Amino acid sequence: MKDLHGYQIRSENVLLKPKEAARLLGVTARCLRKWAQSGKVVTVRTPGGHYRYPLESILKALQNGRIQDDSEHSAALYARALRYKQVQEQLNVLRQAALEIGYRVVYEEYDLQRGHQMGLGLQRLLLLARGNAFRTVLITSYSRLGWLGAVDPRFFHLVFALLGVHLIPLSPFEESVGPAELLDDFHLLHQILSEYLGAMGRQANRKILWALERIRKGYSLEEDWVV
Repeated sequence: MKDLHGYQIRSENVLLKPKEAARLLGVTARCLRKWAQSGKVVTVRTPGGHYRYPLESILKALQNGRIQDDSEHSAALYARALRYKQVQEQLNVLRQAALEIGYRVVYEEYDLQRGHQMGLGLQRLLLLARGNAFRTVLITSYSRLGWLGAVDPRFFHLVFALLGVHLIPLSPFEESVGPAELLDDFHLLHQILSEYLGAMGRQANRKILWALERIRKGYSLEEDWVV
């Protein structure tokens, strides 16, 4: 599994913040520190002096049963948007839905992006799913995982099913998006397309990019869409 820059992402080199590790294990930060001191989980210190918990250590703790987890009703939440405010709006909706359905949220993940690339947050979510950290993933819609409907929704269900995890979209239909978001996506699409075109194709594509850039100026990036 590769990140946005092509580097290999593995569970042994993913570090979780104390709040993330505690939430995943279903304990308080204070309890987590005690477990680290007793050796139940591993902790490392970054060059900046911050304590982090290797994901591999957390997965092992969950797998070997040293830390009990209500796996049948455990869920992870995933959101993706361009801005943190939008992510929080999605997560609030997902938290409420999890509460109503009866799931215990053990982990939350998100990506601040859009486009065709797989976010690091989604990569971490898949690694955790592989480690049986939860049994369900909640998303607001398939568009949080895909891009312009490029991937069949059944593919995502298959991927998570192979990892033993249920994928639940609150809405099976695509969410409505604003003109600014669609324009950004199409602009990115044509930027990528230019790498595969010949001279005449690139010339025509530049005109499209120029037109999209002019249209984008007509929309304020502050007019965020809401889930």
